[in-house]
Amino acid sequence: MRAFIGPILSLLICFVLSSGLVSADPWIAGVTPRLVGRGTTSEIVIDRWRHEAIDVLFYPDHSVGPDDKSGDQTGIRCVGTQFDSKKQRLICQLEVETDCRPGEHPFRVLTAVGLSSMGTVHVGPFPVIDEEETKANTNDTPETALLIDSDITVRGTLSNSSYEDVDCFRVAGKAGQRLSVEVDMVKMGDDLRWNPVPDGYDSVVTILDPSGKRIAKNDDSSLNRQDPLLSMKLPVDGDYTIILQRSMFIPEAREYAIHIGRFFRPLAAYPLGGPTGSSLSVELLGDPLGPVSQTISLPKSSGTFPLMGDAPSPLPMRSSPFPNVLESSGENETVVSAIPVAVNGILANSDETDRFRITVKKSVPLQVRVWAKALGSPVDPSIRLRPVDPSGELGTIELQADDATRPERDIFGGQGDFPDTFDPSVIWTPKQDGDYVLEVFDPRGVGGPTHVYRVEIAPPENILHIGLPFEGYKPERPRKTSLSVPRGSRWTVKLSLYPAQGSNITGPLDFSVEGLPPGVRMLSSQLPSLQSAWPMTLIADEDAPLSASIIQIKAQPAEGGDPFVTVNQQNLQRVSYSHYPWRNIRVDRFATAISEPAGFEVILDAPKQPLMRGSELTIPVRIVRQPWCDEPLEIQCEFAPPGVGTSPAEIIPSGESTANLTLSANASAKLGSSPLYVMVTTTQARGGRENSSVRGDTDQGSERVRVSSEVINIEVAEPFVSLASEPQSVRRGNKIKYRWTVKQLRPYEGQASVRMLGLPVGLVAVGPEPTIDKTSNEVEVELEAHDEALLGLVGELNCEVRFIVGGEDILLRTGSGKLRIDPRLEK
Repeated sequence: MRAFIGPILSLLICFVLSSGLVSADPWIAGVTPRLVGRGTTSEIVIDRWRHEAIDVLFYPDHSVGPDDKSGDQTGIRCVGTQFDSKKQRLICQLEVETDCRPGEHPFRVLTAVGLSSMGTVHVGPFPVIDEEETKANTNDTPETALLIDSDITVRGTLSNSSYEDVDCFRVAGKAGQRLSVEVDMVKMGDDLRWNPVPDGYDSVVTILDPSGKRIAKNDDSSLNRQDPLLSMKLPVDGDYTIILQRSMFIPEAREYAIHIGRFFRPLAAYPLGGPTGSSLSVELLGDPLGPVSQTISLPKSSGTFPLMGDAPSPLPMRSSPFPNVLESSGENETVVSAIPVAVNGILANSDETDRFRITVKKSVPLQVRVWAKALGSPVDPSIRLRPVDPSGELGTIELQADDATRPERDIFGGQGDFPDTFDPSVIWTPKQDGDYVLEVFDPRGVGGPTHVYRVEIAPPENILHIGLPFEGYKPERPRKTSLSVPRGSRWTVKLSLYPAQGSNITGPLDFSVEGLPPGVRMLSSQLPSLQSAWPMTLIADEDAPLSASIIQIKAQPAEGGDPFVTVNQQNLQRVSYSHYPWRNIRVDRFATAISEPAGFEVILDAPKQPLMRGSELTIPVRIVRQPWCDEPLEIQCEFAPPGVGTSPAEIIPSGESTANLTLSANASAKLGSSPLYVMVTTTQARGGRENSSVRGDTDQGSERVRVSSEVINIEVAEPFVSLASEPQSVRRGNKIKYRWTVKQLRPYEGQASVRMLGLPVGLVAVGPEPTIDKTSNEVEVELEAHDEALLGLVGELNCEVRFIVGGEDILLRTGSGKLRIDPRLEK
């Protein structure tokens, strides 16, 4: 039965998603074509779309480059949109600058109901032509191959036909020339369904010489990962055939871009980086015509940057504020004069181990971070650190590291496949003063001329990463991953705070936002000490224009605290496999927008009394509706103090305007003042704008509107009293006055009633509920045991103490008692 139901459910889920019935958000299910050329005006189409577009917002290209020209430029801009409501698609005209960076560019679409999920489009460096396979299998053999010029990008599709689709291309070449082929298919993957089949993205390229003999083949590569990459020196004059096909056929159509030409295609740079703002001489390795020396200018800022050349994809490199040390050729070890430092080497031979001698101080922590796989190198690195004894011999291994976790590589709010995690990164605290030897090796025992690596060794830097709420193994929900603030309303987001490896950030911290749209302001109370999450509120003026922008959230120490660096980070999956992200895209900014008015306001009043540990407190929530807003609303608390539970989501029926939020603090809830807010959401999707009407036309798409309350402060305090008891007993048919000792903890006025909880069947409280006041040291609850009461020991008895303070009910649960029930005495 399970084997039968599983596939049926998978098909049903795929059908529902493909029908656009699951998400009412402005959700980008896919973009076609996936690639456009530089220096062109091109059209892209977003299918299954139900919204008029106000703007298309591209993320700035903040990947630092050698010329530091990234700034806030995107290289792409949208110059027009057309919404086809009948075909449910959005057509966007894009202008791509001639110097736009090749590769993937993320964007969001602004609608009246908010920002869309993230879409991406790729830019190629060469003129683009289409495969134009008007009939199936018309270019599937060398004889029918599509004839192309050199340095051309072909956009095509591997079909979903029952026969394996093969696409062939023919290009002329001369002996001694270079022929380079690079495929974009996995990296252009755009399958955001719940249950896709990513294997269909994995392709292989074969090159045939003019006689039809296979002379090269590639499936995966270190630099291009699952996408093929080939570059070779041609042996003879003639026409060469390039064959593109799947590694394993899957009956799903897949778009691709194949770049074919004579372009220079190095596979690695050595060294892999250098000091920020300097000139660096590098060897570009791996091209079939031999290595090339080049001097490059490094960015003025630290980080990973793309070294762009003639090829469609760059060589990733590092810019760091550390001097370079290159391995000494032919020496057993390389002496490093000082730390911090970045050591660089090549594991050129099988089973090679490179050694660097460093001098350190005992108990002074250092971050040792390796860069290899993360920069497209074929090296799978491991490291060892050994002390050097007075005789010069190497001692016992003090530290050994291989792979790393995502947090160790400062990757937060994402799941899935990140090549960085193959590179170790550790915080090492030496156990002694003096010399150590760092050993770098590949445990697989492989080596080669492009097996480059880099190890940065320095005291750990204080860095705080800020992210948005993350939901693992799920397609993006734009109302949570982008910030759309209704006019005249509040939007509160729970910021995720992640200290980087080795960071020591305490607090208090202040927050600020750069780049907000006109008419939007930010409110955030000071964070008293670093914790994993903190609320930030955006407020849009009633007359704020519908617009969007890319923002950066910053944190800084308050009251003269130690400085640190703030990094924004958002990782969004592009292809999932069995709910496991197979490809991700990372951005270092967030998107925010102003949308149409919500039609309602949320009022949450701060309680007059503290919330006691072990108690419950009910807070009223009021909704102020516009006359036209009578729809059901859902209320849910999204942020509460640690150790404080909240009542589940509640529906406020149509036309009603009040609800209650119940808070319950456990015995270890964090004492002191902490923020709290609720989010109120429409339960049904709402249409876009029509003639300035908020309710609008459903053909324009729909979105669940979200509005937050103000962020209020909740004071968690010790309880007024605590109750305790000794074990007692009662016989069936008898009564007992169960005694509780009252310990006064905080003064209070008035009386509080006491009710016992946890009484089993047959054991009942009789008489009026007893009361206590601030002078009480004991309270008795009269119990009667009936004949149906089970004999034996009853545990987990406790009391609910009801206080009325300032007109508010406060329910305190306290005490832990036991009672033995004995049989009746025989007469």
